Amino acid sequence: MKVRQILAVLLLLSFSTLALADPFFGYGWGGGLIGLIILILDIIAIVEIVGSGKSTGEKVLWIVIILLLPLIGLILYYLLGR
Repeated sequence: MKVRQILAVLLLLSFSTLALADPFFGYGWGGGLIGLIILILDIIAIVEIVGSGKSTGEKVLWIVIILLLPLIGLILYYLLGR
């Protein structure tokens, strides 16, 4: 039950980061198709992080980085975090 609640909160936080990305992309709410693709990739990365064997501190750190910097955090995770 806790995992579902955590994923729901992370999903809501991801949507809020897309709403904040509007000034950067300039294509409507979160960049439209680009924002949706980034959201899907962020969710996949977060699910991968939650299921990984990393320590809890590392998981939280990577999730926060991805939520605060959706595109850059995703790139950093796939380059450095795996």
